[in-house]
Amino acid sequence: MSVRSDDGLALDWDGLRVLFPEFEDPGRWLVLLRRHAALLEQAAPRVRVTSVPPELAIRRHYAESLELLRILLQETTAASVGDVGSGGGFPGLVMACLLPGAAFHLVEPHKKRAHLLQEMCDALELTNVTVFPVRAEEAGRGPLRDSLPLVTARAVAATRVLVEYTAPLVAAGGMILLPKGSGFQDELIAAGGAISALNCRLERVVELRPEISPHAVVVVLQKLNETPLRYPRRPGMAEKRPI
Repeated sequence: MSVRSDDGLALDWDGLRVLFPEFEDPGRWLVLLRRHAALLEQAAPRVRVTSVPPELAIRRHYAESLELLRILLQETTAASVGDVGSGGGFPGLVMACLLPGAAFHLVEPHKKRAHLLQEMCDALELTNVTVFPVRAEEAGRGPLRDSLPLVTARAVAATRVLVEYTAPLVAAGGMILLPKGSGFQDELIAAGGAISALNCRLERVVELRPEISPHAVVVVLQKLNETPLRYPRRPGMAEKRPI
């Protein structure tokens, strides 16, 4: 199932199945995830999407994405999910492999990565995924604005920046799930102004199971009302001048 490494617990594919017995038909989704991993490896010389060592990829990418999905399903039925900064497909494309009946909207501003996402969706025959090759701020001013019941973003930016990236996509009453590391408390303090300005509130912080990650959490925010007209600001402003 696993071996120890300098960075923690490295899973194999069978260990992934054991950790997530609640997900039905592992014979289907494990095949898709392994094919996804192979496609990423093939694309690595032309598109860089991760710095995680290969021996830790199953735990750091796939197990953490599935753990986020497990938590997500405790918050909503997940009929439609947005993923900002999808990169190589973590977590949005991974989730789409397990939930063929849900619609996934992957926002990825880097053109090569967006093109790779579309290539992988085609190769995996995923018909429930739409790739948006635009910046989050542009997506927040487009047809996705105030429309999605749930949005997530993983390893993209500090929380105070992510709130401006994600909240404009979320419908009033919807949720934002942000995976974070051990520094999440300081990030939340710094993000207080952005959370309030974007009509959100902190609902809870959920710890990942220690066998998945001993330090990671998921910050859960709720969107209370529609996005104020001034947000999101023009591209780059969220990082240059965080709220």
